[in-house]
Amino acid sequence: MSERSGVGAVQVAILEALAARPGRGFRSNEKLLSQAEAQIGLPPWYAYPVLVDLAQPWKMPITLVEGQGNFGSRGNDPPAARRYTESRLSDAGRVVLGAEHRELAPVPVGLINGTTYRDGTQPPFRPLAVIEAIRHVIRNPKATRRAIIDIIGPPDFITGCTVTGDLAAFAAGRPTELRLQAKLTISADRRSVIVENIPPNISTDDAAMSIVKRAQQTSDPGQPSPLHTATRLDVRDVRDEGSWRSPDRIVCTPAAGVSPEDVLDQLTRVYGVYTTIYVALPRSLPATIRQWVKANEGEDLPTSLAALETAIRRRPNSRH
Repeated sequence: MSERSGVGAVQVAILEALAARPGRGFRSNEKLLSQAEAQIGLPPWYAYPVLVDLAQPWKMPITLVEGQGNFGSRGNDPPAARRYTESRLSDAGRVVLGAEHRELAPVPVGLINGTTYRDGTQPPFRPLAVIEAIRHVIRNPKATRRAIIDIIGPPDFITGCTVTGDLAAFAAGRPTELRLQAKLTISADRRSVIVENIPPNISTDDAAMSIVKRAQQTSDPGQPSPLHTATRLDVRDVRDEGSWRSPDRIVCTPAAGVSPEDVLDQLTRVYGVYTTIYVALPRSLPATIRQWVKANEGEDLPTSLAALETAIRRRPNSRH
């Protein structure tokens, strides 16, 4: 990971290739990736999944690339081949390159985005919370551990799922498991339970299929009672109502005589509506922030942090 931004070498090479073309227009991914792969000695086609990660808006809080064309979906639809898609730098991507080129002081993009989107163990955080925590430590070098933890808050995934678990252990730097759960609400007319904000490490298609399978299991009266109880999901209809505006939306209609509250409670035990994720930081959260500030003493951090904040706020529909 780069010491200037926390971004990986392949990611930086992709950003460099995008920046090599004057202007802010979109560029063919086939051409720019060939350039990036040749630059750092990668085998052909290796870099495309990395670029897709940088562009998909549900993967990480700070997207460094803006994509044009089919970059896949929250379901199981894969992105189109790279010859059919185009990319350009996002405002945040330009800030990262500014830091890499020493035109700006370092920025904590890697710390904010984490690595869980690529099956790593460091989760993402709210971007502006991390920026504020760093500013707080700069202003108050003796800031308490509690103050830093309170400013940053828990890990925050871009889909808006609920995060629970031993958050104190995580903040202390101890490996732990977190539970990520979709948002469950009862419709105004009480005829359905709506599943939204599905965890990012499961596709919306897989979540819907998991619900359907659990609903089908209740239709077999011959199941032994303990198994029937364990798999019970009293719904008579499951509809995936996701759209490009709201990709995470599954509507479950309770079976006759079953209250929506009971279905909501049952859904909390359906894997797919919830998932678990193993997380760990190299050191405690306060120590991570302090070390980042200390490593960049003498740099104009207020200016680079302001530039990153501006880029983040410019992104529409982002979770700050």
